[in-house]
Amino acid sequence: MKLLKFNGEMIDAILAGRKTQTRRPIKPQPKVTEQELRQLGAWDNDYTLSQQVNAAWQAGLIDVPCPYGDIGHLVKFYDQNSTSIGEIYLCNIRVEQLQDISEKDSIAEGASARAAFANLWISIYGENSWESNPWVWVIEFRRINNEK
Repeated sequence: MKLLKFNGEMIDAILAGRKTQTRRPIKPQPKVTEQELRQLGAWDNDYTLSQQVNAAWQAGLIDVPCPYGDIGHLVKFYDQNSTSIGEIYLCNIRVEQLQDISEKDSIAEGASARAAFANLWISIYGENSWESNPWVWVIEFRRINNEK
């Protein structure tokens, strides 16, 4: 299982209870299309592509395991120097495209708004990372303890 590492600002937000979600790029990026989902019988015209891909993933039709754990797991989180900070409980995991983040989810990411989250994402993953709109793991969590 991969480590969940956070920068200092995000660790402070976790410890203060302001950050309860994290998004991480899915590697390799899935190549999922509407046509493929229709062939799987996993398409409904009333939902977005992200909602449909997530539903197909949840149902096991898209076999890409989350490398950060499963719902219900306790996972240690670390700073950039690999120092253990504490544990988080994984409450929910879903798949979506990055730009589908809502204002509410941006705040749960520890940002003040969607635009602030976009700037934070670009600062971590590079200049074109927002525009490429990658598929991401959306990991909802709550902090369990603080080892520091």
